[in-house]
Amino acid sequence: MTAFANVSEFINRGTGGNSGAPQYLTKFHSGRVNGVAATTPIAGRPLSLWTYDNTRGGQGVAPGAVAVPTNATNGSMLHTDATGGRERWMTFFGAGANLPGRLHAYDRLLHISGLSGTVTTAQTVGGTITRNTGGVGNQIWVEIYGIVGTTATTITASYTNQASTSGRTTVATTFGGTNFREVTRLIMLPLQAGDTGVQSVQSVTVLASTGTAGNFGINIVKPLAAVTLQAIGAGGDVGMMSKGLPPVLIPAGACTALMLFPQAATVPELWVDMFMCER
Repeated sequence: MTAFANVSEFINRGTGGNSGAPQYLTKFHSGRVNGVAATTPIAGRPLSLWTYDNTRGGQGVAPGAVAVPTNATNGSMLHTDATGGRERWMTFFGAGANLPGRLHAYDRLLHISGLSGTVTTAQTVGGTITRNTGGVGNQIWVEIYGIVGTTATTITASYTNQASTSGRTTVATTFGGTNFREVTRLIMLPLQAGDTGVQSVQSVTVLASTGTAGNFGINIVKPLAAVTLQAIGAGGDVGMMSKGLPPVLIPAGACTALMLFPQAATVPELWVDMFMCER
């Protein structure tokens, strides 16, 4: 199927016409993890909200063995899938927070945890994604669940790219040491030159021990939408049609999760709004 034919259809479906089944989702992240104040983020460094306490279904957890999370997995927005052969589309994404930054919604296609910051041989990731399987636009993110060591080193991943070429290697990226070891930190792994996506990740390798095993994982993700939080309390939003942008297709089973790029060293508290309807 295609996106909305015109503004009239957009309004009709968004208000429940023609089985549009509008769904307004809200979620508050309290700035706490398991009831304890979350680790203070680093300004200008990506932060995962996956394990933050929240008001919609509960927090996400470190997955352990490789798994494919879905729209029924805590930590996501927990939207319902479209029915009757229709598709679900995101038409609005907004948020307000106690700090400026940029908030990203993404589809968490695959994740694993239980990897060690002291093992210097290849650690298996594996698994098979079930959404956006062609790989275009998919990214590889490291997520830290338990603090790793103070010794800075680098990390790389071996992956299969969007053209089904295996044995590709991400650019060596700082891992461990100050600002690259803290709980809830995300570290993006740049793909090999010329690649535009990821179908699978075979393994991840830490070049040298960080000094502490900790607990980290690998995510394969597909970015969906982003909103700029202009200033404390001001927030921001993206109404796709009003901004001249197309609605965003949300695949069946999509695990819509959140990542924050904070511009202040403040534990974030956020209110998130997302609107979807069917076509």
